Amino acid sequence: MPLWAAVLFAVSAAAAPQKGWDWRETTTPHFHILHQAPWLPQGLTIGVERIHSRLRMDLGVFSPWMAKERISLYVYQDSQAYLEGEFSPPAWSNGIAVFGQKAVAIPTMKDPAQMMRTIAHETTHLLFVDFFQEKKLTPPSWLNEGLAMVEEAATRDKPETSVWYQHMVGMSAGSWIPLESFFKISPKDLGNNQASVEAWYVQAYSITLFLVKKHSNLQFKSFCSQLRDGKTPTQALWLVYRCRRISDFESQWKAWLADPAHQRRVAALASGQKDAGDQPEGKAASPVPAFGHFSNGRGFKSGFSSSSDGR
Repeated sequence: MPLWAAVLFAVSAAAAPQKGWDWRETTTPHFHILHQAPWLPQGLTIGVERIHSRLRMDLGVFSPWMAKERISLYVYQDSQAYLEGEFSPPAWSNGIAVFGQKAVAIPTMKDPAQMMRTIAHETTHLLFVDFFQEKKLTPPSWLNEGLAMVEEAATRDKPETSVWYQHMVGMSAGSWIPLESFFKISPKDLGNNQASVEAWYVQAYSITLFLVKKHSNLQFKSFCSQLRDGKTPTQALWLVYRCRRISDFESQWKAWLADPAHQRRVAALASGQKDAGDQPEGKAASPVPAFGHFSNGRGFKSGFSSSSDGR
């Protein structure tokens, strides 16, 4: 990934004020950033360009338009302003992708690193869902969420710095949902069973990481294209990865999970390298459970937008 020595940007008054705040606009090569605070958090303009560079390399085949069109990024003053904003996000969310407007909206957060992860997560939704919507479809929940979680990491080469990877390594073998069932469900099917919902997200991350790390980008693009064309997971796995049965693919995935290199990667991390999450500005502090800070991108409003959990 190239280092961005400098990012040229221009600041101007936003087109319209909202709830007493004057919006300002910062333009980078690939983003229109609209922000309520007079100044953006330090390093954000360079950070979003790094994200764009990485996502263009990872996901450019899904959304070629990202090379020429800017993405709109709304940065609200705090959590309250974000929740009361024009996109009406759910109260539990920390970010939202607005597909019809090619936009992402987030509140200002205390931790700039958490802001970067949320922007990467929601921008991934924006690019990946757009690929499926070309045929008036939405991607499978597990794949949409899994890919967004994979792209939260600063690079695919060091997944161990991701909280998702760390929880994947810590999962017990009996916690995984059989893939025959897993491919058919989304978190909303699990009701209020928090443990099951948490396990579903870790599994979505793990399977997607396996697909992108252990196979070529061309294969992953082909797999997604087969699903977009209406193939079932069983059909797509056979056509692209030559797995005749889902159980064959499941065996390969679990063999990869059993590699002790995963444990070694996490064990080698210094405590400061582990993802600790954060709260947006203005959100009341509360005890954070193990999964209390992850972004989950649950879809709402008929799939036109997707949001990230900050509970």
